[in-house]
Amino acid sequence: MEKRPHAWKPSLLQDFHPMATGLAAGIAALREQYAAVPPRTACSRDRFLALLAGVPALRKTPGIPGPGAPGYFTTLPRCATAQDAAACRAHLQQVFGITDQESMLRFCNQELRCQEQYLDFEAFWEGRPPFALSQLNEDGRRFFTSARDFAAQFYALTDRRGFLAWDISECMGHLRAAYACGILERAFFDELAEHWIVQAQTFSSWLEFAVSLVCGELYWDFRNQASPADLQKGQELWLRLVRTLLDDRGAWGSGAWYTPPRRKPYLLWPPDVRTLLRHWDGPEGCFATDHITVLGKPVGWCYREKTEGDFPDSGWRFFSGEETPEYINDTTHTGAYTLNAVCNYDPSILPLLHAPCGSAFRRGSDGTFHQEQFTPPKS
Repeated sequence: MEKRPHAWKPSLLQDFHPMATGLAAGIAALREQYAAVPPRTACSRDRFLALLAGVPALRKTPGIPGPGAPGYFTTLPRCATAQDAAACRAHLQQVFGITDQESMLRFCNQELRCQEQYLDFEAFWEGRPPFALSQLNEDGRRFFTSARDFAAQFYALTDRRGFLAWDISECMGHLRAAYACGILERAFFDELAEHWIVQAQTFSSWLEFAVSLVCGELYWDFRNQASPADLQKGQELWLRLVRTLLDDRGAWGSGAWYTPPRRKPYLLWPPDVRTLLRHWDGPEGCFATDHITVLGKPVGWCYREKTEGDFPDSGWRFFSGEETPEYINDTTHTGAYTLNAVCNYDPSILPLLHAPCGSAFRRGSDGTFHQEQFTPPKS
């Protein structure tokens, strides 16, 4: 399983009070049952998009062939006749209010996002709250803390992946149906789907995806005031659904996975990046070597030089300290990033960033940074 840098330890969490519902036990059992998941194997982009919508595909949608059709979990369906397309369109309109591209985007963006709320909860747990609870009225605080404590019971299972798989699955299910009946043209479908392909890269396996999906669905039901009995029934249903896909060697059980091309094999994908740098005034651009962003080495040496012009450059330069002069002189080994992005690779640089231009720091054998004399590099 791919290792993500600088994981947060439970002992570091703040204001963390998991609600005791017993739901986490069922999902932990799922994770244990499928611990020996098959390794990732490369597949086509279209097959991956179909697999991302695997759970919605198990629901019967009028006008779209149901489970059992050839390639059902691995291809993107199209309505076979004009009557099928009309039935599918009518279903999307009556149940979800989706009639065109605009209403599709509105529905997905407003109704199907749980991960944004999880990120707020996570920020409180990790000691970087995005807002003060005092900004909420009494009812708002009560509801927020209740939802946060409900979500907390799943943190040990999902870690920082949270409820993202539920967002991906539900949105891809609606995109799949809208494409099948012609509401979305292929080019626009691909444009919207690409976002979810990238988001999915934070998962190392379909098992991780399944765990996040079920946790997200339970949170969705809780937000919609489901009773404890209904939550338990919902969990049983969704566990059956993901097991169907994990057991199917033509679906998630195949390990089939598509990784979109990138300029470099960065250790982090966009969904892995959190807002760690707050209250920063001024340009946020900086440079870092591939030792940090590709190899995942910690920052061992950094300096801040004076910048000129109107470029969004903070002046900060980050190195592992293990680079050779030849490596540094090859500009393909260095990239431009935001300070916040580099902080996600190594949060230990956060206390250094407000140091003035002309500052330099080296990590000592004790693991902490020590300021040293700065000699501007030769241009």
